[in-house]
Amino acid sequence: MNLEILFPYLSLAVYLLFTLWVGLVGYKSQKNTAEDYFLANRSLGAIVLFFSLSATNFSAFTFLGFAGSGYRIGISYYPMMAWGTGFAALTFYFIGDRVWRLGKQKGFITPAELIADRFQSEPLKLIFLAVMVIFTLPYLTLQPIGAGYLLENLTDGQIPYFIGATFVTLAIVFYVCIGGMKSVALTDVFQGILMFILMIVALMAIAKGLGGIGEANQAVYDLKPELFSRQGADNFFTQKKWFSYVCLWTFTLPMFPQMFMRFYTPKTTDSLKVATIFYPIITIILFICPVMIGMWGHLAFPDLTGKATDQIFPLMLDEYTSKWLASIVMVGALSAFMSTLDSQLLALSSMLTRDVYTAYFRPQAS
Repeated sequence: MNLEILFPYLSLAVYLLFTLWVGLVGYKSQKNTAEDYFLANRSLGAIVLFFSLSATNFSAFTFLGFAGSGYRIGISYYPMMAWGTGFAALTFYFIGDRVWRLGKQKGFITPAELIADRFQSEPLKLIFLAVMVIFTLPYLTLQPIGAGYLLENLTDGQIPYFIGATFVTLAIVFYVCIGGMKSVALTDVFQGILMFILMIVALMAIAKGLGGIGEANQAVYDLKPELFSRQGADNFFTQKKWFSYVCLWTFTLPMFPQMFMRFYTPKTTDSLKVATIFYPIITIILFICPVMIGMWGHLAFPDLTGKATDQIFPLMLDEYTSKWLASIVMVGALSAFMSTLDSQLLALSSMLTRDVYTAYFRPQAS
C-alpha cells in the first residue's frame, strides 16, 4: 500500500531528474554565441528536428483537450485534427526551406528579423513581433495549468494545483536558461518518444478494462450514436466549420514562434523533408487515442459538462488502470506539457531579447 502511494512521486522524480540531466548535457556542449543558444548552432539532424517539431506542437491540449473534445463531440474530431495538423506539415518544407535558407544566409535568429529584412519596415517588424508574443501568451499559460491539474490528480490532491504548476514551470525555466535550444531539443526527443509510447499504452490499457476496442465502441454507439456521426454531437461540424478548421491549422501552424524558429535550426533542408513526411504519420496514429478515450468516458462518467470534460483522460486512467500504470502514463502527459512550454519560453525570450532589448535598449549586450 505504501508503495502504491509513493509510486506517483517516484515516477515523477525519475522523469524530472532524467529530463534535467538531458538538459545539462545540452548545457555542457553549448558555445557562448547567440546562434548556439537560441538555435543550437543551426545543427539539428533529421531525427532530432522531427521529434522537436512534434513534441513542441503536441501539448497539454493533445492529452486533455483532445480527450475532452472526443467526449463532447465524438469521433469526427479525430479526422479534422489529424488531417488539418498533418496537412500543415507541407508548410514545414515549403515555408521552412525558404526560412532556413534566408536565416543561414543572413544570420536571422527570430521571425521578426526576417520580416524586417524582407520588407525593410521597422513598424511591420514590431507589429509582427507583438502579434506573435501576444497570441502565444494564452497558449503558453495552458501548459502550466494542465501540468498543475495533472499533478493534483496524480497525487490525489497532495500536490495542490498552484504548487504543481509552479514547480514544473521552475524546472523548465532552469534547463531552458542554462542550455538554450540544445537542451530543449534533446529533452524534446526524450519527451516526444515517451509521450507517443505512453499514449498508445493508455489506449490499450483502458480498452482492455472495457473488454476491447470493438466492445467499447459498440457500447458507446448504443449509448450515444451521435458521437459516431460525421457532424459530431449536436451537429458540431458543419461543412464550413470543417473547411475553416483545416485552413486554420494548415496556414497558421508555422506562425507559432516556437515552430517558426525550428525552421532556422536544421543542419540541412533534408531534415525538414524528413519532418514533412513523418509528421502526418505520427498525427494519424497519436490523435485517435485521446479522442477514443474521451468517447469511452461516457460509459463510466456520463454526466460531465463544461470544463470538467477535459478531465476525462485522467479519470479514465484512474477508473480502468492500476495506480502505477496511471502514474507512468500521466508522466507521459506531463512530458507533452513540458515539451511545449520549454519551446515557447525559449522562443519568447529570444524575440524579446533580440528584437527589443538589444535592438532598442542595449545594442552592445553580449
